[in-house]
Order: sequence, then C-alpha cells, then structure tokens
Amino acid sequence: MENHEPYDAASALDLVSASRAGLADRLVTPSWYHPCLGGLLGLFSASYALRSPVVTVVALALYLVGCLALVRAYRRATGVFVNGLRAGAASRWAAAGGAVSAAAILAGVALDRGLDWRWAPLAAGLVAAVATVVFGNRFDEALRAQLRRR
Repeated sequence: MENHEPYDAASALDLVSASRAGLADRLVTPSWYHPCLGGLLGLFSASYALRSPVVTVVALALYLVGCLALVRAYRRATGVFVNGLRAGAASRWAAAGGAVSAAAILAGVALDRGLDWRWAPLAAGLVAAVATVVFGNRFDEALRAQLRRR
C-alpha cells in the first residue's frame, strides 16, 4: 500500500484549485460573442413578421449555422467551450436567458397572429437579443466565479 501523507492531498487540492482558476482565466468570452448570438436569435424572431414559413425555415437554418460558427470561434479563442446548460449553478443564468427569449418570441408570434400586430416579432427579437447579451454576461461571470471557488 502506498503512504498518502496529508501534505500530498493538500498539494493535490491546491493543484486542482490552480487548474480551475487557470481555466476561469481562459474562459473570458470575446466581447462580440453574446451580441452576435443575440443578433442571430433576434433575426430568427424577426423572420416571423414576414409570415412566410420558407423565410422562417431559412432564418432557423441561418441561426443554427451561425451558432455552430460561434461555438467554433469561441473554441478557437479560448481553447474550450462550455455548454451553458451543463455548467453547474451558472447554468441557471443560461436557462433564465433562454426562457426569457423563448417567452418573448412566443409572445411576439402570438401577438402578430392573434392581434395582427406585425411589429410584435420584431420587438420580440429585440427583447431576445438583449436578454441573450445580459444573461450571457451573467452566465460568464457566474461560471468564472464558480471555477475559482475551492
């Protein structure tokens, strides 16, 4: 049997803490990331104002391709990518931002279809874009703080 002395365990924990802090330092989201993601989501929402299923499907395809491009660019910039829904307690910010954005888009479509407010999907897209930036930044802060905790 190996002899594990207390200072070895403490050293290992210090190494893990230092590694997590280093990762937190690397996970600085580029300033363009959340605005681009919000813009993609806003454009998708705005596509509903045209009331064309073809336009909406094309907008959805552009949104998905744009998201993949953003993930690749983020990985190139930081060396890693963290799924917002699998990031521990920080995921609450990503889920809240997604919920606000989804509610705005659904409300925009409902107001457009139900009350003939053609501008509603445009307003919803703006709300979704702003929510993506605000909640995305909060997610980043929470994730970095979470990684720095021992």
